[in-house]
Amino acid sequence: MATRKRPVKVDENETDRAARNRLVKNDDAPRATRRAALGDVGNRVLRPSVNSVKEAQSKLPDLKNVKPKVDTHWKKSEAVGKLKNQVEQKKKVEKIPCAAPKYTKVNVVKVVFDKAPKSPTLAPLAKPEPDFRDEVEEEDVAGSSYSNDLVSQVVDIDADDHENLLHMTEYVNDIFDYMGTLEHKYPIERDFLANHVDIRPRMRTVLIDWINEVHYECRLVPETYHMAVSLIDRYLQATKNISRKLLQLVGITGLFLASKYEEVCPPSIFDFVHFADNAYTDGQVRQMEMNILHKLDFNMGRPLPIQFLRRFSKAAAATETIHGVAKYFTEVISMEYTMVHLNPSKVAAVSIYLALRLFRQSDDVWTPTLQHYTKYQENQLTTVAKDLATLVLEAPTSKFRSVYKKYADKKMGAVAKLPELQRGAIKKIALAD
Repeated sequence: MATRKRPVKVDENETDRAARNRLVKNDDAPRATRRAALGDVGNRVLRPSVNSVKEAQSKLPDLKNVKPKVDTHWKKSEAVGKLKNQVEQKKKVEKIPCAAPKYTKVNVVKVVFDKAPKSPTLAPLAKPEPDFRDEVEEEDVAGSSYSNDLVSQVVDIDADDHENLLHMTEYVNDIFDYMGTLEHKYPIERDFLANHVDIRPRMRTVLIDWINEVHYECRLVPETYHMAVSLIDRYLQATKNISRKLLQLVGITGLFLASKYEEVCPPSIFDFVHFADNAYTDGQVRQMEMNILHKLDFNMGRPLPIQFLRRFSKAAAATETIHGVAKYFTEVISMEYTMVHLNPSKVAAVSIYLALRLFRQSDDVWTPTLQHYTKYQENQLTTVAKDLATLVLEAPTSKFRSVYKKYADKKMGAVAKLPELQRGAIKKIALAD
């Protein structure tokens, strides 16, 4: 038994959708627009039927055979005619011939100058002046021969470093010459504490010993220590009325300034206040910092012994031990008030000289190369080397032992405990006449 087709209920919206699809296929019919948002969410909205759309299209006017009402007639501009007339008038302008230039003949006059009159002859002196040229030439020849011999023995210590930009071989000698002028420009006088009423040399020794201990505790670079000592001495030299209560403040501020000048990561101001056992506030440290800078006119660039020592150790071809011993000697000298007036270059020179005398036991340790680069003769260093040898022998039993303890540590190579610094040649040098 055949099944009978049942009538299917068709939604009114579905019939409208089918009608719209048929309209899309018709090119002349308008395209359907997107459904509104509310139609998607809410109730369905009935669309107009196809018949109503066709009726709306039939009411539109037909514009296929309508011509635009545009006035396409144009007139030739009057300016074009004027330009043509001007061009034709320019062509009719007659050329004016140029007259040829006329040259006149000029008579050349020969100028003759009179000869200058001869100067009157002077009568010879009754007694001819003595001629010293022969003696001077002999001295110059003798001096030049000596200097040539000396220069021929000097070794160029920068010959192997020309390709290393960090060594600055092209102008390193000029740098050290300039440093030599600076150390003479900013000297420290002998016995500069004589005019102070409240401060004695022993107080200065106590202060520097404590500064050295704080410096080693903070693991600061050698330049920081030497600059701190230089700033303290220069400030005390420039100021005559410092109270002993402020002496430690001067010392801790000098180390604070030097650390900011030399260190990559300097300790904070509160660390230095802590090292001073909170005897001063951070505001007092800042005020003393301003006082020191103004008193020194912001000239902090006085050369340091460690800077010269590196150059002199290179000239001496010193080993690591010799260089470490020389560094120890420079800090021993910084503690001694009677040697504070020595120039930094001389401190470095006498330190490397004594170290060479102890570890290279020969009579010619001061070579022409060292004499050339240090600019000191050996006889200029022997007296200071004797005093330094005495200080080194007394260092292990001294009351101020911060420098000795630092260089007795294994981290510093324990150079202070080497037997060469306790007996043997150093005693002979200390007791020499």
